[in-house]
Amino acid sequence: MRRILLAAVVLAAGCSDALEQTSSAGQVVAVVSDPENSVSFVSATDFSIETVAMQTRTAVTSAAGRGTVVLVLLGLIDSLAVVRTPGYCTVGLCVPQVVLLPLAPGSGASGVAIQDDSIAWVANPALNTVTRLNYLTGGATGRSVGVHPQAVAIVRARVFVANGNRADSAPPGPSWLSSFPCCGGAVAADSIPLTGVDPRVLVVGDDSLLYVLEAGHPGQSDGKLSIVDPVARTELAVVNGLGESPRAAAFHPSGRLLVGGDEILEVNTLARSVTRGPHQGVTTAGPVSALVVDLRGRVYATSSTCEFAAVGLPNVHVLSPPPDYRVIKTVTVGDCPAAAALATKP
Repeated sequence: MRRILLAAVVLAAGCSDALEQTSSAGQVVAVVSDPENSVSFVSATDFSIETVAMQTRTAVTSAAGRGTVVLVLLGLIDSLAVVRTPGYCTVGLCVPQVVLLPLAPGSGASGVAIQDDSIAWVANPALNTVTRLNYLTGGATGRSVGVHPQAVAIVRARVFVANGNRADSAPPGPSWLSSFPCCGGAVAADSIPLTGVDPRVLVVGDDSLLYVLEAGHPGQSDGKLSIVDPVARTELAVVNGLGESPRAAAFHPSGRLLVGGDEILEVNTLARSVTRGPHQGVTTAGPVSALVVDLRGRVYATSSTCEFAAVGLPNVHVLSPPPDYRVIKTVTVGDCPAAAALATKP
């Protein structure tokens, strides 16, 4: 058993060379800036930038990308911006590059996941619901879930919702996932208990498992990672030691889960252990607000001090694949980058 595990770990560590051979032509990293409310599309080929203004100034809570579309949640005005990558046209007709769609008033929308070419799901913590939204037509229907849903993911034709079970004036209570079929009728939702508290980020791994990043109790440095089997719908493992309020995550094809906070931490998902913990992570020019991995396995980490100071450091740090994390390029984007997602140019 030990030999098999060691072989798996060595294989994961050696993946970076193979990853460098994969083409990233046409791929872009969409970096959403707040409060400037612009989307900077960073080319994964030559790191050139094209910027699209969303024509509104309000807090950005999260973003998701699929093909030529990036969806941006604008929490303070209960809206979702549908942003097309530069140069998008269909059947010779170019559609508006930015379309704002209204969400339920007072929703406080905080998490979005894209199901397919027309449907997305939005988590509404203030209403204890999720919204099934047709982002082409604006049609929407709501569904009740748990308490204070903060993030949503779709895997194996099911919707998974992270319930934070908290209020801004009180510490979080026991947390869980709600899960139901994405395309069925009014089926009762399953409830999957979580060991950690305050789940804020859901990531679907290349292994088809669901990774739940839990911020923990404020000031107690008890951030955790829950690994969930979406078929059995049960928590398989818990990884401790992720420090104070981790807030971003990305699955790397080498089998590592990268975790963003004050630095980039690392979890080996094969061994289910922390390989770069607090004070041993990869540091950038400021706190990490978002993490994205391109087709070549390179890591894009957005850094900003806007949470803590009036003037930010609006940078995207492009790093080589793990384990080296060598700085390849530093790209300047709009003020206070708050979210990022992968997309493609036509």
